[in-house]
Amino acid sequence: MEGVYRTDQGFLVTLEQEAGGEILPIFVSGSQAQSIRLGLSEKEPPRPLTHDIFLQVIEDQDLVVESVAVDDLLKGTNTAELRLVRGDRTFPYDVRPSDAMALAVRKDADIFVSEDVMKRAGKREEELFGKSKK
Repeated sequence: MEGVYRTDQGFLVTLEQEAGGEILPIFVSGSQAQSIRLGLSEKEPPRPLTHDIFLQVIEDQDLVVESVAVDDLLKGTNTAELRLVRGDRTFPYDVRPSDAMALAVRKDADIFVSEDVMKRAGKREEELFGKSKK
């Protein structure tokens, strides 16, 4: 995950290719952005957020968050798959990318973007921010 930003259009989460280059922008709600930022910071909220409670349920069922894949773009909306595992069984779930990312950052799980999605919706840093931040 490259970062979480507040823009004139709302909150933006950016996923960057490991090798650099293209960035996938995903707009999220303010509460989703806050949850993702909190997960990235590893700070404990005074009271558990929805994603923290859901992770507790996942762990109580002896499941592990394996990965997230932003796997499609339908009518301008990204879709994602959350993969939970227990032993040698994998449980894939169709979820909103923002929810999946909020869970993944809390567990340091891998976040993948399909090549097709990156090709169709990926942007150069300069396109998103007007100039290179590096």
